[in-house]
Amino acid sequence: MSRPPSSLKLISLNLEKDRHFERVLPFLKQEKPDVVFLQEVLEKDMILLESTLKMKGFFTILESFMWKGCREPGGQATLTNLPLIRRQDTYYRGEEDFPPFIELTPGCAEKINRALSLINVVKDGQTYCLAHTHFTWAPDGKPSAKQEHDLDVLFDILSPLSEFVLCGDFNAPRGTPIFDKLAAKFKDNIPSYVTTTLDKKWHKAGDLHLVVDGVFTTPQYHVESITLVDNLSDHFAIVANLRHER
Repeated sequence: MSRPPSSLKLISLNLEKDRHFERVLPFLKQEKPDVVFLQEVLEKDMILLESTLKMKGFFTILESFMWKGCREPGGQATLTNLPLIRRQDTYYRGEEDFPPFIELTPGCAEKINRALSLINVVKDGQTYCLAHTHFTWAPDGKPSAKQEHDLDVLFDILSPLSEFVLCGDFNAPRGTPIFDKLAAKFKDNIPSYVTTTLDKKWHKAGDLHLVVDGVFTTPQYHVESITLVDNLSDHFAIVANLRHER
C-alpha cells in the first residue's frame, strides 16, 4: 500500500528588512518549511537566509534606498528546498530593470514597484503552483485608484493559471474593497476570528486590528492547518500546511 503524499509547509512573512533576524531566523530554522515567502527583504541578506535555512533563494527587486549608510536593493524573496520546475516574476507596477530609488519617508511606499513571484515545485510527486506578492500600498488602509488598477492587472496575470496558492502582504485590510475582491475570487484561509496580522509590539503604528496578510487558494488546494505567529516581525508569520488535491 503506497504512502499518501505529505502536505507542503509554507511560511509567508513580511520581514521588515534586517530588523528582526534574532527572532525570525531561529523561528524559520525550527519550523523547517518547504517554501518560504518573504516581503521587505534586503538583497544583501539573501546569502544569510539561504545558508541559515539550507534553501535555494530567489530575490525579486522592487526598489532601492539608503540603509545604514549604503544603497541597498529591496524587494521580496522566495526560498525552497524542493525541486523547482518553474520560477517567474511578473511586474504589475513598474519594471524589473527600473527599480525606483526611494527616500524612506512617509508615503514612499506608493513609489515602489510591485511584482508577483511564482514558483512550481514538486513534493511527493505532486506539483504545487505557489505565488506571493507585496501588494500596492495606499494610505490609511483605504483603497486607491492605483490599488484598483493594480488589482485588475494582477487578476489578468493570474487568469491563465488553473490552480494556485497566493500569499503575501496585501496592504489592504480584510473588510475593505481590495481584500474583499480577492476573497470573492479565491478562498481566504485566514480564520474569521483573526482580527489582525500586525504585531502591536513591533509595528511602528502600534496596536492596529487589521488583517492585511493572507493565503488565498483556488478549489484544488486545501489548507489543512494555518497558524499565525507573533513576536517575530512587525507582521505575523503565516504558517500553512496545504495539499494539492486533484
